Amino acid sequence: MLDGLSYMHAQGKVHRDLKPENLILDAAFNLKISDFGFAAPLEGRDGGGLLTTQLGTASYMAPEIHLAKPYEGARVDLFASAIILFVILTQRPPFASANPQDPHYRLLAANRAELFWQAHAEAEEGTDLYSAEFKDFFSKNMALNPKQRPTIDDIRAHPWMQGPVPSYDEIKTDFTRRKTLVDQEAHRERDEKKAQRAGQKDRAVRRGAEKNAEEGEEAENPREAWESLDVFDYGPFFVQDYTQFFTTAQPLDYFEELNEFLSK
Repeated sequence: MLDGLSYMHAQGKVHRDLKPENLILDAAFNLKISDFGFAAPLEGRDGGGLLTTQLGTASYMAPEIHLAKPYEGARVDLFASAIILFVILTQRPPFASANPQDPHYRLLAANRAELFWQAHAEAEEGTDLYSAEFKDFFSKNMALNPKQRPTIDDIRAHPWMQGPVPSYDEIKTDFTRRKTLVDQEAHRERDEKKAQRAGQKDRAVRRGAEKNAEEGEEAENPREAWESLDVFDYGPFFVQDYTQFFTTAQPLDYFEELNEFLSK
């Protein structure tokens, strides 16, 4: 997972649901999955070990959640993790949702996995990218009956998980190199945006100067006009159903970035 994730970040190919703020690498390059906005206690509200609230993103929900049945938190978490693994390795989701009515998931739920993999091979223009061990591993994790899915111990013991494991020094060296590439690309994009904004400002100033010259008025620098506005100091406050954020960016820089984004 780590190797695939780093490569996809460097190539800009992370799936839209796998946002950078949801997948975190610590200082030792250990992968952490975050975003616990819909987290719930595994023991359930009554302590009985089952949950009933529909939580999470539909494309990663286990079928028992789609069917509004009580479910075990650990089992649905493993189910979602298997889908994340599939996306990281293949750069595509396995199906729209694990609802038994979904045409692709239905093949796995009905023990017709060969047709499921055939459909993905056709999407890859006839190329079968998946090993027999991975097919077995993923198909078992997608079982409709949660009791038939492998436990975490079963997953660790599966043949697909028994490949060579790099040492910490190998991981650190490779990921440091990859992080350098990602940082260089981020700096390049920032420099391009900065140059683009500077060009837009210059053009706006020229247009304003030409217009004012035609009207016989003294040209005013738009940036100076914005910077002359009074901006209140930031003070934390909380209002029901109100979202706020804090940024150290200059107000005009943020406004121009926002305006550029909305214009697109």
